[in-house]
Amino acid sequence: MNHLALIGPAALVTRRLAGTQGVYRIGRGALPGVAVTFEPGDERRRQNLLAWFERGAEPGATLLVDDWKYCSDTDPGLADSVRWIAAAAWNVRVVVTARSLDELPDRVPLRVEVLDFLALHGMTRFTKALSWKGRWWKVPVGVDPGGEPVAVPLTHFADGKWRTGSHLSPPARGTFRSLVLGLMTTHSPKLFQAVFIDAHDTDAFAGLDRAPHVVAHHRDAVGDAARIAAGLRAESERRLEVVGNTWTIFDHRGFDQVLPQLLVCVTGFADLAATELGEALLAIARDVRQSGMQLLLDAPHDVARPIGDCEVPANLDEAAESLPRSMREPEPVPDFATLHEAPAHSWRPRPVELQYRVPVGVDEHGQPVEIDLKSQHLQDGMGPHGDVVAPDGRRAEGIRALVLGQMLRHSPQDLQVVLIDFHGEGIFAGLDGAPHVRHGIVDLLADHELRTAALADARHRTIWEHRAAGFALPELLVCVDGVHGLLAERPEFAEVLATLAAAGRTYGQHLLLSGTTPSEYASFRLELTGTGWTRRIGRSVEAVVFPTDLNDVVWSLPIRMAGS
Repeated sequence: MNHLALIGPAALVTRRLAGTQGVYRIGRGALPGVAVTFEPGDERRRQNLLAWFERGAEPGATLLVDDWKYCSDTDPGLADSVRWIAAAAWNVRVVVTARSLDELPDRVPLRVEVLDFLALHGMTRFTKALSWKGRWWKVPVGVDPGGEPVAVPLTHFADGKWRTGSHLSPPARGTFRSLVLGLMTTHSPKLFQAVFIDAHDTDAFAGLDRAPHVVAHHRDAVGDAARIAAGLRAESERRLEVVGNTWTIFDHRGFDQVLPQLLVCVTGFADLAATELGEALLAIARDVRQSGMQLLLDAPHDVARPIGDCEVPANLDEAAESLPRSMREPEPVPDFATLHEAPAHSWRPRPVELQYRVPVGVDEHGQPVEIDLKSQHLQDGMGPHGDVVAPDGRRAEGIRALVLGQMLRHSPQDLQVVLIDFHGEGIFAGLDGAPHVRHGIVDLLADHELRTAALADARHRTIWEHRAAGFALPELLVCVDGVHGLLAERPEFAEVLATLAAAGRTYGQHLLLSGTTPSEYASFRLELTGTGWTRRIGRSVEAVVFPTDLNDVVWSLPIRMAGS
């Protein structure tokens, strides 16, 4: 008989099994339409059922193991019993359900049906904050006849060295739509955008065209080929100018330079190939390494890698209607603990690339917006110095979002903070209770000389070499509010700023200067504009919304840290 694996939530499993007779189920609770259910924890009855199936049961009977991961965790011997039944009991059927493909049992001959599109991607529900975490390498689109996931590679290595985008050709309509929706479901519009080109006025992109990733949808392109071709050529030239001499768009990407991949999705390509638009598409195909424009064609061509047909999720068209709409709906701003994925301070070692890099809030797509104090030139960070620019009474929000996050992730042995409130308005209230804060008069030039001497004695060029050799030397974050007024009243402080600004990235000293106008030293900036807070790094401007409970956390978190 045909043994089966069903991937999806209980409601879809119920719908799929409706009308099936002679089902004996192992699972939690009741399932509509199933007469007999044995709880996984009822060992005696469960074992009697399995023994009955091992002996052959009754012809046509179906053994349903509902939620394989839960049932097999309860009974570690369940996998061996099911393998035996599936292999030896020829007149019975085995059906296994799971919430994702990676939960299925090994070495059981099952024909896999993916009932739910989200389950194909390992999700139980879609939220922008959690789902848009994909990387531009590959995306699953369905399963092959053997039940193995079919994942489409989005990139390849040119000359075995440089990662570059792949042009793709999935002729089957289901595979085409599954790939596009999969990218929309796993990548935010900041990483992936799409242009839809339909040679004729069909429903090829029905539902998908509502997603925020879609920058243009050209219908009946055969009759407007020249205009569309001109637009695509102009976009390609713009992108090549932005990328410049960088080897590939993937090398070009950084905190201050992010060009989204642009997937040009073409249906009816066979009717467009001989037009001016067809020529433009093939010209664009040669620039994929730097421009980031990739083609998705519904007909074979030499420039595109073919994608064979596969079984796509059963509810693909339903998902194509519902998911793009939900992608446009606003999501709640997370609280501080949710943003940092930590209910309390988590002082533990981290890889170098994650050190001194923390989220300060989320963007309009619910994705974390980060600040990395590390040097742009030494550790691919955003620093070493930053500004908080906002009117009086509002700067505290930006300072708290940045400094509290750093304190949450780094112990006082890794990070020390100096707070200078020129106006004396209590802008650092709450923060000053953290154990990271150095109280009293701090001679910043003396601190700089001590750091210089420590590295010179050890013959280390930077603080990062010093730490790698086993020496403990914390980063120093110097926060100055009202810096322009301070300099006007005490001009000698300019020497301190100039010294730390020039050598901070080498010796681990960072400036965070706040005022109503920018300073001359910052490489990143949190700025309050007419439309809200933004993070600015070079030419990159990201909207950011701070955690909802920031003003409460600033009083509670430093106290918890001091008591730990």
